[in-house]
Formats: sequence, structure tokens, C-alpha cells
Amino acid sequence: MQRLRSSDPAGALAIVEDCLTKTSERAPFLAVGSLAALRLDNTDKAIPFLRELLVINPGDTASRNNLAAALVRAGQLDEALAMAEGSTEPSLARIEGFVRQQRGELEAAVDAYRRAIAAEPADLASLNNLGNVLMEQRQWDEAIAAFEQAITLAPADIQIYLNLAELLRLADRGGPRLKVLKDAHGIAPDNLRVLIDLGMAYAQVDDLDNAMATFRKAIELTDGFGEAHVEYGMILEKLNRTDELAELVASFDKASAPPEANFLLAWEARRAGNFEEAARLADAIPETVLPMRRWQLVGGIEDRLENADKAFAAFERMNQSAVAEAHPARGANYRERVEAELEKCTADWAGTFSDAKVTDGRRDPIFLVGFPRSGTTLLDTMLMGLDDLSVLEERPMMASIIKRIEGEDIALFDETRIGELRDEYFARAAEEGWDDQRWLVDKHPLHMQRVPFIHRLFPEAKIILAERHPYDVVLSCFMANFSLNFAMRSFTSLDEAARTYDAVWRAWHRAVDLFDVDWRAVRYEKLVIDPKAELQPIVEWLGLEWSDGLLDHTQTARKRGPVRTASYSQIGEELYTRASYRWRRYADHLEPVMKTLRPWAERMDYATE
Repeated sequence: MQRLRSSDPAGALAIVEDCLTKTSERAPFLAVGSLAALRLDNTDKAIPFLRELLVINPGDTASRNNLAAALVRAGQLDEALAMAEGSTEPSLARIEGFVRQQRGELEAAVDAYRRAIAAEPADLASLNNLGNVLMEQRQWDEAIAAFEQAITLAPADIQIYLNLAELLRLADRGGPRLKVLKDAHGIAPDNLRVLIDLGMAYAQVDDLDNAMATFRKAIELTDGFGEAHVEYGMILEKLNRTDELAELVASFDKASAPPEANFLLAWEARRAGNFEEAARLADAIPETVLPMRRWQLVGGIEDRLENADKAFAAFERMNQSAVAEAHPARGANYRERVEAELEKCTADWAGTFSDAKVTDGRRDPIFLVGFPRSGTTLLDTMLMGLDDLSVLEERPMMASIIKRIEGEDIALFDETRIGELRDEYFARAAEEGWDDQRWLVDKHPLHMQRVPFIHRLFPEAKIILAERHPYDVVLSCFMANFSLNFAMRSFTSLDEAARTYDAVWRAWHRAVDLFDVDWRAVRYEKLVIDPKAELQPIVEWLGLEWSDGLLDHTQTARKRGPVRTASYSQIGEELYTRASYRWRRYADHLEPVMKTLRPWAERMDYATE
């Protein structure tokens, strides 16, 4: 015992092993020996001691707990689970929860952790682990409650704040995530992990100035090259601040930098147009580094080098990585929901629409729609050149209202209900930055699938539809590194992307056939060749005066701030035609989905050979 108190567990264990050969009073020596062996992390010696102790005294709770813990440390999970299963003793219940969690038996793990907490409400480890398991199950609110309770018990434990922040990231709750990390930063202002996560939280809510300032602080605290350099560089790249990206790359010693630095070096080389050098650097990036963005980078470089097979393989890997990082999909996917709504969108249903008038005096918005990657971002940037328009890019006004009215039949809306929803829409638009002295342009590509709802609330709305060759659109969606929200998950598979294209376009045509919608199309391939010829009829249709500001989209892009879409890197460039008919280089890869897409290409008079 004196050796143990003197932090000499090896000396204690040596005495125990000697005495066990000479005495019949084994229990005291087994108890001391098991403690000494556990402190030495010698489970091979601890486990036999503890098993013998339990034979001598089966009711020895401490030894039972220690044996179960030692079995876990030794990887003997079956025996540990057999000892702990169903126990209400907090330590054993916690061990059962851990084993179940390791095996992916999440419901059983939750039950075990709840038993541990019921027996010992201040069981910090069980609360933290319960939060992690509930997070895996996407039970966001319950997981948040578990982490918050853990923080109450241990307000200085930074790891719990980080766990809660990760949960809020996955739940797409940017504001609360930022608050949690600000709290953590207040406790540990020089904690590098906190700073990096705080920078990413600022970026999630589009506060890029604070994000960059936070990453610069993290870079100051980094010895050499680290994760903060990559995250800061990616913001500069996203903002098209290529000069600053080049300065960042020049700021660290490339000779001593780790292989991870090749990630930034390759991006900078690509942005500078040095594609051969970018490919060489990208090949040197460790595959463990940000795999989704790494494969996006590789694919983009190989595409510019016209190595279609290599590029396509890289984009396949990118999408596989994106799916692996996301939570498993549950329930009907986006396309299936579109198809379910399409079944209800019939002439009989349209005939039931109540004769409700709009009387609030507000001008109905312009809706800019089109399947993703059809040129909507280029088009909305050009429209920003008209002083009469206030353009909002992919903001959640419509989505929030649609979520709120779930289960209601829009055909039955009366004037009061329509007025309430219009008020809510315009109020939310103002919160999102709409200048209410100008005509609102609501740009959201997949609103093309929501035409009945748009028409119900805004019967005088004008809708601009962006068109592009279906083969190019689906290929570009597959090649884009979208944030995997519910709809964008559809584009991680080429087949699902094509089927989604088909469903959305069927929904569009069904709606414009059934309802008196005022719409015009803009074709991407014509827009990039002669923008004035394609835009002037649109301006006249809107009843506005032509402005040459429509044609200076690169200047507008510099003024507009961060671009929220996957087109951020192209929007600041001069108009180019290299993306038109790119599908021909990938025809062999697209062949499996051409049967789905060809009818749409032919309907829009696009070449299919």
C-alpha cells in the first residue's frame, strides 16, 4: 500500500506477486495487486486478480466494476457486456452503454446511459456519451439537452462544448453553434481547436470577416503549417481573393511544411491557371486530408486538363466521401417527394382553387428558377446590374413558409390566409437583406418545382427560367461539391441526379400547363455568347430600362460579396464557353443516363449526338 501511495505501482505489484506464492490470505494482496496492475495498464495481470477476487467475494461491487473496465481496455467486449448488461449500478451501466455504442447498437446504448444517469445524475461521462449517441441518431434536441446538462456540471470542460458545437453543425443550426463556440473561446481563448471551430462557425453564418480574423489568430498560434491555414485559404479561394491566397501560400516555409500544405499549394496553382503544376501538387496531398474537397480539387484540375476519365473518377470519389461524411439518409429522398407532389398536381386539383384575391398592394416578386448548374448564379449576378432590382440569392423565405403550412391544402386558402403568408414572406425577405424600395428577385433554382405554391401566393409573379443542355446540367451537378442538404444529396449519384432532373422538369411543365404563369426562359449557351441579345427581351418583358451594368457582371461580382452557390469560382471570371457542351467529353460516362435525359434535350432542341 505504501508503494502505491508513493506512485510506485510496479514495486507494489512485485511485492504482491511474491506474497501470493506464500500466503493463503489472498484477498488483500489481490485487491492491491489489481489496483497496481490497472495503474500500469497491465490488464493481463489485473484481470486474473479481479476474477479471483470475485470468486472469493461475489458481492464486491468495486472489483466487479474494475473487472468490467479492465475487460473493455483489453478489448474483451463480450465478457464485459455480459457482466454489465442490464445493471443499474452506474459504472456498469456506463460500461454497457460504451460497449453498445462501439457496436453500433445505439438504442441499447441510449438505454444503458440513461440507467447510469438515473442512478448518478452527475455522471458526466454518461451524459457526454449519451449526447454523442443521440447525435448519431439525429435526435438533435435530446442530444443538445444531454450536452447542456454536462456543461452545467463541468462548465470548464472544453471538449463538451466542442461536442455540442459539432452536433449543432450537423443539425445546421449555425447561430447556436456560433454561440457555443464563443462561450468556449471565452473560457479558453488560446485553444487552437476552439479557434479553428469558431472560425468555421463564423463562416457557416456568412460572417466571413470574423471567420478570417479568427483563422488569422489561429495561424499565429500554429507552429508551422496547420489546419487553420487550410480553412483560411479556402475562404480566400471562395471569395475569389486570389492575390491574398497567393500571399498566404508565400507566408509559410514550403520546404518544412507537411504534405498537407500541398492542398493549399494546389488550389493556388489551379487558381493561377497552372494546371499541370496543380495536378502534381494535388497528387502529393495525403488522401486522409479533407477527402471531399481534395477529390473536388483533383477532379476540377483534370477536367481543365481535359482528362475526362481521371476527372470523372475523382468526382465519383468526391461524392462517395460526401455521403460517407453525412448522416445516413432516412425516409423518402428529394426526388421521391417531388414525384409524390406531382401525383397530386392534377387538373381536378387545380380546379378546386378558391377564388381568393390579393389586396395588400405589394408588387409580387420575380422568381429566378432553373435546375441547379443551369446558369442561375451568372444570371442573378447580371440582374444585380439593374438598379430597379433587389436580388436575394437562395434565401429561405419560401422554404420556411412551406414548412409551416405542412399538411394544409393550398387550394383551399382564403384571402386572409394568403395575406398572412405574404406578410410573413416579405418580412423574412427584409430580414434577409431585401431593399423594399426595389423589386424583389427571389433566386432559388429548385423553386421551379414549387410553381403551384408560388402562383397561389403571388399570382402576378414573373418567373425567369434558366435553361441549359440537360446532359451538361446533370454532369455539372455531379461534379459540384454541394453542401449536402436534403435536395443536394440527389447529385451524389449520376443516376439519381438524372432521375431528379426528370422529376423536377415534369413538375415544372405540369404546373405551367395548369396555371396561368407569366414566365420567360434564358438559355445559358446563348447568354455566354451574346448576353445582350439574351437579356434585352427579359428587361423589356419586365418593363424596365436597359442598363449596360447588366453586361459588367465581373464588376458586379466583386461588389456583391460571397457567392452562396457552387459557382463561386466562376462568377468573377469573364464569360467563357468551355462549359457549353462539355458533356461530349464525358459521353461514355453519361451513356447510362442519356435515356432519361434525351427526351428533355430534344424537347429543348439541343443536340444529343
